[in-house]
Amino acid sequence: MIKLMILVKRNSELTHEAFKEHLSMNHARLVRDCPASARYVRKYVQSFRIADEVDGGSFDGAAELWFDSPQDMDRFFADPDYLATVRPDEPRFADLEKCVFLTTEEAQVI
Repeated sequence: MIKLMILVKRNSELTHEAFKEHLSMNHARLVRDCPASARYVRKYVQSFRIADEVDGGSFDGAAELWFDSPQDMDRFFADPDYLATVRPDEPRFADLEKCVFLTTEEAQVI
């Protein structure tokens, strides 16, 4: 199982609360409803920075997406449904140049 972890820096035009609302409501719905998600994504989780911990230089949230293989991850991000519906929404809430993407294989310890 492959996990893509994304540390998300919000679009500077949004407050932390507006970022959280957009990602958890609008973007989550787009990912959930995208046919490519049903084909390739095994799990999708969002996490948000605790409001008291927010500062100008930190990340505002994280997203984790699980795939069966690196090829399925590549297929998801190249899928026309993803490109038409999900991808255009990303700059609305995220500063994509400041996000960090890490592809991993999970090893559960506890």
